[in-house]
Amino acid sequence: MKTYHYITSLAFALVGTTFMMMSCADEWDDHYQGDGQGTMTNAPSLLEHVKADPDLANFLRVAQHVGYDKVLGSPQTLTLWAPVITSAQADSVINLYDEQKRTLVTMPDGSQRNTKDKDNTAITQFMQNHMALFGRSVSTTYEDSIRMMNGKYMMLRANDLNGVPFLKKNIVASNGIMYKLGSKETFFPNVREALALQTTLDSIAAYYRLFDQYELDESSSVQMGVVDGEIVYADSVTTLNNRLYNSLGYIQREDSSYMFLAPSTEVWKREYAKYAPYFNYVNKMENRDSVANLNADMAIIRGRVFNLHQQHNNYEDSLINTSYINQSAYYGLNVFMNPKAAYNPETGEGILGGLQPVTCSNGLVYIDNEGRINPKSTFRQDRYILASNMRHTTMPRLTVNAEPQPQVSTVARTYLDSITYNGQKYDFSMLKDGNFLEIAPLTYQNVVNRNSSMYFFLPNTFSNLYYNVYVVMVPAFCAADGYTDTQVRPTRFHVYRNERLMDVRTNGTTDPNEDFEFERPNLDRALNVPDGETHGSGTNFETTGDQVDVICIDKAFRTSVSGYNNFGAVDPALRYRITTDVRQSEINNNTRTNVMRINRIIYVGFETEEEAKAYELDLSNIKEYRE
Repeated sequence: MKTYHYITSLAFALVGTTFMMMSCADEWDDHYQGDGQGTMTNAPSLLEHVKADPDLANFLRVAQHVGYDKVLGSPQTLTLWAPVITSAQADSVINLYDEQKRTLVTMPDGSQRNTKDKDNTAITQFMQNHMALFGRSVSTTYEDSIRMMNGKYMMLRANDLNGVPFLKKNIVASNGIMYKLGSKETFFPNVREALALQTTLDSIAAYYRLFDQYELDESSSVQMGVVDGEIVYADSVTTLNNRLYNSLGYIQREDSSYMFLAPSTEVWKREYAKYAPYFNYVNKMENRDSVANLNADMAIIRGRVFNLHQQHNNYEDSLINTSYINQSAYYGLNVFMNPKAAYNPETGEGILGGLQPVTCSNGLVYIDNEGRINPKSTFRQDRYILASNMRHTTMPRLTVNAEPQPQVSTVARTYLDSITYNGQKYDFSMLKDGNFLEIAPLTYQNVVNRNSSMYFFLPNTFSNLYYNVYVVMVPAFCAADGYTDTQVRPTRFHVYRNERLMDVRTNGTTDPNEDFEFERPNLDRALNVPDGETHGSGTNFETTGDQVDVICIDKAFRTSVSGYNNFGAVDPALRYRITTDVRQSEINNNTRTNVMRINRIIYVGFETEEEAKAYELDLSNIKEYRE
């Protein structure tokens, strides 16, 4: 089993793009045309109105300092809600503008640049928070939602804007309409913006910034010509894209409704330290360290974004995040029960309990200071593989006449939900989905093979966890297409474990089952029946033959190599070989069978060896294990 396809860039993980339109101050005039409603060509401009009102002197000072006096004096048709502010308020906005102009922003490629005006919060959260495109006048019964230049929606009524009363209204200008406000409008951040405004959320805010990328919007830009085969633009409009939006949720959209259970910086650091050891990949993996870091970061964040439009019953009973998949194979994953109850770290209930939300323009932000998302609810779930799923199996081979040949035959058979055998009723409905794989030995003309064997590869295991591994074997009479009484017999088998090597071997053998990414097959580790397991002893595992047998074949094994493949294609790092050990005399006298009937392999990871050793698998709750 040799797959060499590994992730080469984040593009494999975060496919697609999401666009949020933002333009420079000097781009508004060129790309938008007003409708002329309520304007008079011989009236003063918006800038002249502001200059003529002594109450607006501090607002004017801000507009001039940040360059928006040019916008207010341009022919672009706008609506301005000019606030009466204090000298201290004006100084605060000006100082904020200057500080951000001096601040160097680190880009995803590691380069640094000065903050652009389009990103400066003095402009986006103050100037553009008091301006809208086109002229908007109000009547005595007027009420409408207005989109401001920063994308925020505010309610415009006959006598106020979002609750801030007008001192004057419907002031006609040559380039729009002006209102005089008694005070400034409060900037109402969206969920994305709220992350940057909370001092305890520095880490998550910085992580989002890593994926901010401005891209040229060719359809809105003005082409000047072609020079040396490249299009040259007389005026270019850029669009802000962040690949996390497409993967996690569009938390920047003003017309959306999201909730973010944001990890505090302390939680981020603590969880990164916890999750980073899970992603110890093989040395040959391309971009090994980058993929490991990306996985650790995404392990923290991926379960914390919730689309409020997708919730039911005001999420009183349960809450699903944006990674939720409505399929039976993902039952219970990315679902949080009783989210508003008192927080219980043992059950995972109450992830919002006791927390006060920060209200945003498009949703809510809750600050998580404990680390309330259980990784087993999001990415580190208990798993199984169906034996009949040939993506996870490899058939052992024999050398026959110098050619490798299959050692066994395999048949995928469906089972009945229930059946009566020897007067007793058997229920197989707990197995839920899938079927079972019947594995029987093949015999060639000059090679007698008495036993059956199969390799099972466990995908998406993590490094530095303690794993319990279980095999579920079924009796012959559960087959929907019938059986014979002689097939209902127990079997004895051995289990061998092999883990992917950190470095590929270069020395080989003539063994047809050779895989250079694992240790040699003859060095597979033979496992003993774990303490507490009743199906056998020593290295001999035993089935009953007439029951569904859930057998622990490995207990508290600590992995050293990660096989988690959330980003790109990563081969499984853990392999088990299950081989019958039945003597010819036992076959002849019909006391044992050398045919294996395997339904699935279940594997569960634990943080500590003590947890793994104390764990007992409950097959009746098999729906909690996911393929």
